[in-house]
Amino acid sequence: MMDYKESLVYLRDLTKFGFNFGLERERELLRRLGDPQKTMTCLHVGGTNGKGSVVSMLNAMLIAAGETPGMFTSPHLHSYRERFRVGGEPISHEDVAAILNKIRPIVESMMADGFEQPTEFEVNTAMAFYYFAQKGVKTAVMEVGMGGEIDATNVIENTAVAVLTNVALEHTEYLGDTKEKICLTKSGIIKKGCHVVSGCEEESLWELLTRRVAEEGAEDLSLAGRDFGGVFESETASEQRFTYRDGDVVYEHLALPLMGRHQVGNAALAVRAARLFGLEEEAIRTGLKNTVWPCRLEHVADDPLTIIDGAHNDHGMAVLTDYLKAHWQGKTVVVLIGMLADKEREKAIALLGPLTDKVVVTRPNSPRAGDYEMIAEFFKPYCGEIYLEEKIPDAVALAQKLTREAGNNALLLITGSLYMVADARGAILGIESE
Repeated sequence: MMDYKESLVYLRDLTKFGFNFGLERERELLRRLGDPQKTMTCLHVGGTNGKGSVVSMLNAMLIAAGETPGMFTSPHLHSYRERFRVGGEPISHEDVAAILNKIRPIVESMMADGFEQPTEFEVNTAMAFYYFAQKGVKTAVMEVGMGGEIDATNVIENTAVAVLTNVALEHTEYLGDTKEKICLTKSGIIKKGCHVVSGCEEESLWELLTRRVAEEGAEDLSLAGRDFGGVFESETASEQRFTYRDGDVVYEHLALPLMGRHQVGNAALAVRAARLFGLEEEAIRTGLKNTVWPCRLEHVADDPLTIIDGAHNDHGMAVLTDYLKAHWQGKTVVVLIGMLADKEREKAIALLGPLTDKVVVTRPNSPRAGDYEMIAEFFKPYCGEIYLEEKIPDAVALAQKLTREAGNNALLLITGSLYMVADARGAILGIESE
């Protein structure tokens, strides 16, 4: 029998199987577990950026409405247990071990029967459904891993609302080389009878989604900017307020603790989805105000002033740089960055580079880190002071030193892969990763 630490070793060993899309293995694994996914209704959230924020908002709204929802997200920041939550609380060490001790022999029997090895994400997805069913969860908020149509989470049958946050060019080797192709894959989470909510702005994607909704027999399609939207009102250092409009419905002065104007758009998506699911205004208001989602424009320290944001692709970097221009103009900006090799790194650096005075490049703790040093090359046209420090704690210490040396008008920005920014956050706050 595996204990918790041995369970983590087992899960991490599965990462060597990488991506292997298709639903056959996931369906078979869940069948042998008793099809726990059939016992709950799901809110399914896909898209390029903002998925985690929308999932966390919906989860908080459901809790405010008196429910005990399941929430499945990835990756985690400090503990693997963060990926599986019920009522906002992460799964226990004991439950992780118990569930994997049940799943592991099933995986081995599948392989003996001729199935391919399930991937880490497929095992994670099965863990989530099994755990939620064991805890009596009636509503699960599920974040898509990659893509949509052939993502492991798409075994869901009881989808109440499918949310597509936006579409940008990412994982083009897997999902397609145009936004339209990627949107077609991501819109595969649309199911017969479900409501569909989308934050996609391009008219070509509106047309694609309209066709997909009709083909799948979905209930309706709500498009941000056409059917609903959020309008920024004001902000303080710790929250922003906005007005939500949806037909004749107007919710004014909604409070949101997540910073950045893009979060208003994410919140509008979550509010629309929550309304379609039947939640009342009070639960929506309370849930938004209670939402917690670290490493998204998070102010983590004052000495030196430090902001952490997991901008892991060029779309996320565009949002981050807009925020920097709006709020930190004139600051000396020291950047600590580490990005995975499969991301659009050069495009992202082209956005951030012109705002950067000094940069420390580090290696994300991931097999997909690849030639992380190339980021230094991408910064050379923009920045004179470039440092390489492979170990993240050492990179944090160097970046803090450079920021303090730059004086009171300096800002330390930690950005890139969530794997990296989480480790940097842990180093700053004294949180040990499990």
